[in-house]
Amino acid sequence: MPVDAEVFEVLRRDPGQVRVAIVGASNDPAKFGYRILMNLARKGFDVVPIHPTESEVAGHTAYASVEDAPGPIHIVDFVVPPRVTKAILEQLDPARFEIVWLQPGSFDRDAAAVATDRFAHAIVGDCIMVET
Repeated sequence: MPVDAEVFEVLRRDPGQVRVAIVGASNDPAKFGYRILMNLARKGFDVVPIHPTESEVAGHTAYASVEDAPGPIHIVDFVVPPRVTKAILEQLDPARFEIVWLQPGSFDRDAAAVATDRFAHAIVGDCIMVET
């Protein structure tokens, strides 16, 4: 699904006012979970790493799940395998997390269907680094 006007409005705010939870954030510079986190942080976004076992990712406090992250989360960005994406999407509260972003490789047909059925805004397949 392409990026719609309401999502572009969020992306065009002062980046420091936009919190992006990155599910699959990594301390490994070779992984996209690291590259995306660093790219968004350099652009000024308030990045929130989500990793089940790390307490810190690239110098940022990490949380075991999206629900554990404090404060508002404007975008939940997925950089995990499709089965993990789907399982997390099925658990997230669509009222709290309106925008979900499924990076290339993080979704299959089932995960994409859950995203588009449950959330007000589901970006499927576009890269957040390109769109920001």
